[in-house]
Amino acid sequence: MHGSLRVAIRLTPRARAERILAVTATSVGRALKASVTAPTHEGRATEAMLPLLARSWRLPRRDFTNIAGFTSRGKTVRIRLRAAAADRKTNFEPASSPGQ
Repeated sequence: MHGSLRVAIRLTPRARAERILAVTATSVGRALKASVTAPTHEGRATEAMLPLLARSWRLPRRDFTNIAGFTSRGKTVRIRLRAAAADRKTNFEPASSPGQ
């Protein structure tokens, strides 16, 4: 059983802390609001976002791919679901971020 999940992210670069904040309303629906300390320069904020999501959901970083919004705050991330994750009944509620 393999598949994927797409998640809309509203990313804030240059924040005080790296964390997942909440679900927020956007012009196209709802998105997970996240912040990273990295700047936007050369995609650093986007690259910092993926390990944050992986830690939060306790999944391997390799299962997360940014598929849209490379140069904007609005991102779409694809999360590859594996049989092992389904077997352990992964809860897709993010774990508490440090500093919350």
